[in-house]
Amino acid sequence: MGTRSLTRVIPTGKDYNENVTTKNAHKHVEKSIINMYRQYDGYLSGHGSELAEFLMPFTIVNGIAYNEERKIANGTGCLAAQTVAHFKNEAGGIYLQGFSSGYGFYGEEFIYTMLVDEYTNEISLSVFDVWQKKVIFEGTPANLLLVSQEES
Repeated sequence: MGTRSLTRVIPTGKDYNENVTTKNAHKHVEKSIINMYRQYDGYLSGHGSELAEFLMPFTIVNGIAYNEERKIANGTGCLAAQTVAHFKNEAGGIYLQGFSSGYGFYGEEFIYTMLVDEYTNEISLSVFDVWQKKVIFEGTPANLLLVSQEES
């Protein structure tokens, strides 16, 4: 049996989902663009580390320049799509699931929420431990990588 997790992406920012923070993101499933279920390796040193490494080089933009050389996402929806594409490379393991109220419906132990501020173009992360019923991480992808490496 694996350590299951969910990954969600919520657009935030000035005048948009301002009430969603890293402290309460796990409660706002209705505002998420995706609900990506991972069947195994959902713990911090597994999925947390992989998610952080994936997100660290990204720059969020609004419009794509002709000669763009940075690793970019053209807004929250683009980042959500690239996240699924990155993690889903074969049958099984990763699934897109419907949204359910509350948490624990899919047997997940962790909920990773990416908050993408569409005003500042910053990515922040929150990790909620379903069993402990508390947020165990809030911060940047770089901070998550440090914390996840300490856990391993």
